Amino acid sequence: MNLEGKTKIEIIKEVAQLFVKSGVLDSENLEEFVREINEREKLSPTGMQDGIAIPHTRTPLVKKISLALGISSEGVDFESMDGEPSKLIFMIAAPEETKKEHLDLLAEISKLSYEEELVEQIENVKTVEEIFEKLKNI
Repeated sequence: MNLEGKTKIEIIKEVAQLFVKSGVLDSENLEEFVREINEREKLSPTGMQDGIAIPHTRTPLVKKISLALGISSEGVDFESMDGEPSKLIFMIAAPEETKKEHLDLLAEISKLSYEEELVEQIENVKTVEEIFEKLKNI
């Protein structure tokens, strides 16, 4: 919940480790996965607006489509559309064959940028349980 990284590269690596902890990504593939996310960021930054970033990739390195959320209280520059730092980092890891599901999940998270009150509530949660409570209504 409380990301420590100060740069986009540090944050991407920190959030990607959540996929290793959950068993979606094998630890020996972490560096390659992070490289793929960073390569995707070079094509088009994933900073949205209202403090949301959605770094993502489709890769054979992951076992199933998964979503991780990291919260940075200070925010990090993800080259967002509104120029503001990103505080909510939603990372999507998807296998190659999940193109439709990957795009659907990306679209659903993108809609959050229109829910300013909800975004603010998520930024201020204190527990993981509170995050799930806020997100289950989406």
